[in-house]
Amino acid sequence: MFRIRTFALGAAALMALATVGCGDDSGAEAGADGNVTLTFVNAQDPGTFDKVIADFEKANPTIKIKQQVVPFDDLNSTVQSRLGARDADIDLYDVDEPRLAAFASRGFLEPLDDLKSQAEGRIDANALKITTFDGKQYAMPRWTSTQLLYYNKALLAKAGIKAPSSNPATPVTWEQVTADGKKAQSAGARYGLIFDQVDRYYQLQPLPESLGGGPGLTGDGLLQPDVTNAGWTSAFTWYHDLFASGVAPRGINPEQTPGLFATGAVAFFAGGPWNAAAFDKEKAVDYGVAPFPRFAQGKPATSTDSWSTGISPFSDSKDAAKKFLAYMTTDPAGATATTSNNIPVQQQAFQTYLKGLGGKGARYQQIADIIEHSVAGTAVSRPITTGYVDFESVLNKAFADIRNGTDATTRLTQAGEELERALAKYRK
Repeated sequence: MFRIRTFALGAAALMALATVGCGDDSGAEAGADGNVTLTFVNAQDPGTFDKVIADFEKANPTIKIKQQVVPFDDLNSTVQSRLGARDADIDLYDVDEPRLAAFASRGFLEPLDDLKSQAEGRIDANALKITTFDGKQYAMPRWTSTQLLYYNKALLAKAGIKAPSSNPATPVTWEQVTADGKKAQSAGARYGLIFDQVDRYYQLQPLPESLGGGPGLTGDGLLQPDVTNAGWTSAFTWYHDLFASGVAPRGINPEQTPGLFATGAVAFFAGGPWNAAAFDKEKAVDYGVAPFPRFAQGKPATSTDSWSTGISPFSDSKDAAKKFLAYMTTDPAGATATTSNNIPVQQQAFQTYLKGLGGKGARYQQIADIIEHSVAGTAVSRPITTGYVDFESVLNKAFADIRNGTDATTRLTQAGEELERALAKYRK
């Protein structure tokens, strides 16, 4: 899943969550004076929604928004547990977009077709599509995402390597990056290439997609595994060899990968636009940016999608919740107020975001150009299916095994068999 890394919340925050619904004063409270307090459960950095909430409350003094921030790893289980008990103390909550189908099929999301009519023409059409299931709008998208290639200018110069072009329409190939990474290692770089999320479907999906392998699922409801076709086998054989040859390091997790690039140990780093701010803060590496690579015999493909917001069907204040949700997602001012390091899908807010990036200098203008091109032309969404959670879990384990030495063809065959069993329960 795409996410900007956040600090884990402590035990006190978890305890506060545990007491919700036990007679406290949380949830959608309708006071005697007609005021309403909405509870918004989310897994974002502290402060992410402070401005949009303050602006909304100023314009709507009878509606107050109370946040409950849950650690990312606990969000889905927390929400499922509480909504499974028909807990009315959640009004709005973060929806991890590939999990939307599972939540909707279990009756955990209020249909929002009335908001969809407001959003059409204002919100990116693909973002609306990815938050639709069974012909109904079940959440409102806030943000999207993409990937790009960072490179260490000093390491490339030392090895006599020509820097990849920043032109969004002409991405370098993975084969060229691999060769250049090896050359950089010969000149002293510790590693040639590393991925930010080394064994997560979110970032690795574009590899087989580039070679025409598709998302890994097919058939009715996208519940038939398709991870052993030529595109998947070729892509993950290359990925296996990247680690087997030592171009990329084994034995690390996604929390460690940005630090390797930020400290000057890696020639190339595949990551998101959000990594740029962290690299700037470190000030230890002079880096350039280029579009996310493609395979020589393939097409450009980039990760996409992010977080959306849904409304609980058990909320007692759905109208007030919809009013806040519409402001946060369809109104350009509201959508801009939630942007931070995230890419908004509200079209006017998106242009404001790009302009803001460009105002930070030439390198950020290149990032803005890459974002605009990839969101419009190379983005591949994760599959909309009720079996997504099982699908992602099986594949993430397979990716970890492949990068740690297991033959790609053998492991993908095993993953296909595991998926056949895991997805059977979702087929009607």
